[in-house]
This record gives sequence, structure tokens and C-alpha cells, in this order.
Amino acid sequence: MNDIAKLKTKPDIRFTGFTDAWEQRKLGEVAEFNPKATLPDSFEYVDLESVMGTDLVSHRTETKVSAPSRAQRLARRCDVFYQTVRPYQKNNHLFDKPDDNYVFSTGYAQMRPSIDSRFLFSSLQEERFVKAVLDRCTGTSYPAINVNDLSEIEIKVPCDETEQAKIGTTFKTLDRLITLHQREYDKTVNIKKAMLEKMFPKDGADKPEIRFAGFTDAWEQRKLGEIMWGKISNGIMNKPGRNDLDVRHINVVNLYAPSFIHTEDLEYFYATKADVEKCNVNIGDIFLTRSSLKVEGIAQANVLLDNSGVYVFDDHIMRMKVGIEYAPFFVKELLNHKTVKGQFMEKSKTGTMTTIGQEDISSSYGYFPSYKEQKQIGDFIFNFDRLITLHQRKHLLCLKTAVSA
Repeated sequence: MNDIAKLKTKPDIRFTGFTDAWEQRKLGEVAEFNPKATLPDSFEYVDLESVMGTDLVSHRTETKVSAPSRAQRLARRCDVFYQTVRPYQKNNHLFDKPDDNYVFSTGYAQMRPSIDSRFLFSSLQEERFVKAVLDRCTGTSYPAINVNDLSEIEIKVPCDETEQAKIGTTFKTLDRLITLHQREYDKTVNIKKAMLEKMFPKDGADKPEIRFAGFTDAWEQRKLGEIMWGKISNGIMNKPGRNDLDVRHINVVNLYAPSFIHTEDLEYFYATKADVEKCNVNIGDIFLTRSSLKVEGIAQANVLLDNSGVYVFDDHIMRMKVGIEYAPFFVKELLNHKTVKGQFMEKSKTGTMTTIGQEDISSSYGYFPSYKEQKQIGDFIFNFDRLITLHQRKHLLCLKTAVSA
């Protein structure tokens, strides 16, 4: 925590009616650590792998006889469990069940707060608190903090319990929204994945399992080089520097977006006129990763949705333009499909980075239906992708709100 943060005793944003300064308190002053308890004969055991993010995703039934020795923290409603090993993962949990038969591992520090539990929990999830914990950790591969050191870390606490409760309730609502949007996002991604498995032919087949009405013809096998308009091109080697010019930069991260490349997702950069002319980016262009740290990251494809700016793309990316009888959104999904992706992975070359060449892309093949069927599949995919993007942005908005609150 920097000196300015230490000096501040009031937050920038507050609920109406609260003006008092906040107090600097050690965790050991606002919570009882690892309270003693007698374990029930049978209980639900929560290990370190049982909490993901802030959610309790699993537990298993154990008895006093069968349970591992680390099963010692008997939970009570509103207890906070803080992961003391690799705390940067922030897999911490606020126990909000009325049950009295949940026992957590000693891999968690158990806190029984004397202040609002939700406020305390939100304070522990802040990045500046995580940094304070990591500064006191020992070990490199598995950094860990002991309970005594954890209890000495200070947080800022409102003196008024009503203010604590209001802040705690706000974060509880944000957490619910974050979880809701994440679940909707995951569900939509999984539905799309399941549909695409049936909408593209399996290995050795020339027809998919499900089709839109009116289409019965077999799909035709074609080399990717046959569907291109011109040759695949690489991006610019020099990394552009920031400037206020209206030039957008497409990088590898943009290709891993769940749906499509949208102008508002790209950063502004400076590029020369020659760079812009070389890249010659247009709507419907398909971009693929040329190099990756992992083989499965090779030739990850995405398509540019709109053309409301001037663009460049970097040298880790290849760009392909397809002929007018091919639908870009269909081609993008075909390139990412396992039948084509498997060919890319086999042809890739491994060194410091895994790479793939233009000829390796051009000589690979896929199965193509008529343009009309491609277009219908592509439009279906596009609508799914818009929904996926909507859920992702709502989720990110909630996360940003929680971080900045």
C-alpha cells in the first residue's frame, strides 16, 4: 500500500449521511482467527480445491475417523475463509449457510468477524490487500502466509456499523450479478459449442448431423488456398507506439475474444502510412495467430466485424481474405473446428514459440457447403456471438464496478 493510500482516511465515494473518517485496524482486531470447535461425527469437508473464485463448488462427506488431519475449521454462518497458500488466486469464501456441519481445511485461515462480514470479505478481495499478503508470504512456487502475519495486516474500517452493512450489501449484490452473468456466458458458450459439433461434418463425413431446412447436398472438400482471395499476409514487425491518431491495432489477444473483433475492443496506436497500406484491413477479414506459446494456440481465428476505423495488425498474426462465394463467419468457425485445427497443429513447428507458415494454412483442407448454407450458418453463429459478447461485457462491467467501488 503506497503512502498516499495510507494517509487517506475517507473513501472517494460514500453513501449519503456518512462523513466520519475510517479507522486503520489490524485483522486480528476485527476478527477471531481459527476459533476452537468440536467437530461433529459426520460432516461436509471443504478442501482447497473446493472453492473457485468466491464460490463453494464442491464438498465431500467425511467422518472424524476418515477425514484428513487438516479438516479442523468448523464453519459458522458469516465466517470468512481465506486461502493462505497462493493467495493471489483469491479463492476465498464467505460461508453464508445456516448449516453447522461444514468443516474447512487448515489451508484456510478462518475468521469470525466482529464487524460486518460482507464488508470484511470485500476488503480481503481488494488488490492492495492481496499485495500486502504477498509481501509477507514465504516460498516461491507455493507462496504462503501464516496466520500470525495475516492477522497483523491492516485494513480501513468505517466506524459506523450501518455504513459497513450498506457497503457489504452492495458488494453482495455485485457478486450475485457477476455470478449470474458468468453463468449465462458459460451456458451460451456451451450451447454454441454443442451446436457447432453437430453443424459441421465429423471426420470422414461429408454432411453434418443437423442442418437448416432445404439443404441436403453433400459438403465439398477444398484446400484453404482455393477459397482465398489473394495470398495470406503477415502483419507489421515493428510494434506501433501509442498516439492520438485514429489507427487501431489488432493483436493476438483480440483473436481470443469469444466472438468477433469489434472496433471498440481495439486500442489506438500510431502507425506510418506505409504500415496502414501494407495491412490493408477491411471488414470480413479473417485473422489467425502465426505464433503461440502453446501448440493449441496456433492459427486461432477471428473475423473483423466492422470497418469504422483504420487498422494495422502485428507480426504474430496472419490475415486471409476469402472470395465472395465464402461467408467469413462460417470460415472463421471452420478454421477453429477440431477437424481443421488438428491439421494446423500437426503442421506447426516447435521451438521457443510454436509457429505455422502460410503454406501450412493454404495446404490444409475443410468441407464447404453452398454459399447460401454457409451464410445461414454464419448468421446463426453471429447471433450467438453477439449474445456471448453481451454476457461477457455485462460480466466485465460488474467486475470493474466491484474493483473501483
